[in-house]
Amino acid sequence: MRTRLKTGEADDRRPARKSAAQKKEKRRAPGHAEGSRRGGLTQEVETGLPVALLRAREAVMFHMRPILRAHGFTEQQWRVLRKLDPAVPIDKTTLSFRATLLMPSLLRILKDLEEADLIRLVSSDRNPRLSRVVLSAKGAGAVARTSADIERAMKAVKARIGEGSVARLLELLQTVESRLTGFSLP
Repeated sequence: MRTRLKTGEADDRRPARKSAAQKKEKRRAPGHAEGSRRGGLTQEVETGLPVALLRAREAVMFHMRPILRAHGFTEQQWRVLRKLDPAVPIDKTTLSFRATLLMPSLLRILKDLEEADLIRLVSSDRNPRLSRVVLSAKGAGAVARTSADIERAMKAVKARIGEGSVARLLELLQTVESRLTGFSLP
């Protein structure tokens, strides 16, 4: 049974509260303090392939997010919009694959984009219940403006990393994807 402490009395059973500076430091270096307590496990997790891929993605997206925000898009909305064409309707399943989004997320995003008049849903000739997605004129303009800013940022990112390194990285990532797609662990 726990006893109540008087105001100002220290409780040896609970760790002292961390200062704002300590909390901020922990946010900057996630897992750092835990790594010393858990030994090699944290280091392995922090340097493993999945985490390294996520960190590399975050390093790139750090420079893209402000641009997307300035144009009023989320990352997921942008992934959808940049895969669309005003002249060529695309089915939702294909769009889901190309934008690397699960169907429920895609459907929610499409609803928002349609309400913003950035896309249009076109009924299928063969099955009226099925619709395909096409970029609207307003959406095409928004994509063109956003793409110009994204391309400038990507040019700077590639220059910082090095064109050769970017080419090698893309080649390695394609190798990883092709070798692991359809692969099952024994």
